Amino acid sequence: MEPRRISRHSAVAGTVIWIGWQLLAEPFAPIVLLVLSPLVLIPLLLAALAEERERSALMRALSWAQLPCALPLPLALSVEPGALALLSCLPWAGWTALAAVEGLRRVLAMVRRGGVRGLYDAELAIAAGLGFPVIGSGWLLCDRLAIEPLGFSPLIVLLTAVHFHHAGLTLPLSAGLLGRAMRGAGAGAGSSEPWRGAAVVVVLAVPLVAIGITVSPLLEVIAAGITAAAAIVVGTGMLQRSTSLPVIPALLSALSGSCLLAAMLFAASFALGEYRGAPWPDIASMIQLHGAVNALGFGLLGAWAWHLSPPAAPEATDSETPG
Repeated sequence: MEPRRISRHSAVAGTVIWIGWQLLAEPFAPIVLLVLSPLVLIPLLLAALAEERERSALMRALSWAQLPCALPLPLALSVEPGALALLSCLPWAGWTALAAVEGLRRVLAMVRRGGVRGLYDAELAIAAGLGFPVIGSGWLLCDRLAIEPLGFSPLIVLLTAVHFHHAGLTLPLSAGLLGRAMRGAGAGAGSSEPWRGAAVVVVLAVPLVAIGITVSPLLEVIAAGITAAAAIVVGTGMLQRSTSLPVIPALLSALSGSCLLAAMLFAASFALGEYRGAPWPDIASMIQLHGAVNALGFGLLGAWAWHLSPPAAPEATDSETPG
């Protein structure tokens, strides 16, 4: 079976499991959003990447292994921290580690082709989107062992795992796929520059937000502003792309881009308010507003839009060399 069909079936099965688990377990909202990514978003986005002209053996293996490795996560997040929770997370941690290897393979291929300058490309965002979830898996393991790195509260540990499974996944992959789409639409070098630049900035901004939370409130505000600016470009691009798509993917792309713009307003407002000592919305509202709009609006609708209308990969990718 082709990787694209495997990923589509995995996404449908994952959606059924995700909904059924919520009905049975009634989990905490951030946990619901966290599990959405491995079970639903990742297979949909893998299907969009399956349009690449030649896929590495590792990408094919990731498509096959995604659902089996994600299946134990609802159990892992439904039990108390401990040995069972840890063991249930390990398959997914292993999957994200292999995905990070695939991301690194792509980065090295870009360097081989163009040196450091070769990294100034929207394809860097796709490589990063494959790599960032492993950081989220590390924080998830800490959460399931009740470890509090650097003295962070259990809620912050969990939200960091969510951050790298959503902002670290859907935003870079969407930025990279948008770069492909705009390049494939016949945009010249000058007109494609905003999409390429936004994709590269997203790669830098996603981890910078996490570093800012750890190191400095001022750095957090700056990083949130940079992320919001790059994401606004991506959201605007998804709105622009929707004008050239068939009805259903066009609607999904437009709604996803609109939700991204709204989510970035919440994020920038929260970071600025936190720096001033009066965050707005408060963290509980951020989980409901920013989290839901970002994961369900931008992430889920956008993943389906990319799945239904994947852009072609550029001619020169490391996929020219079969793995």
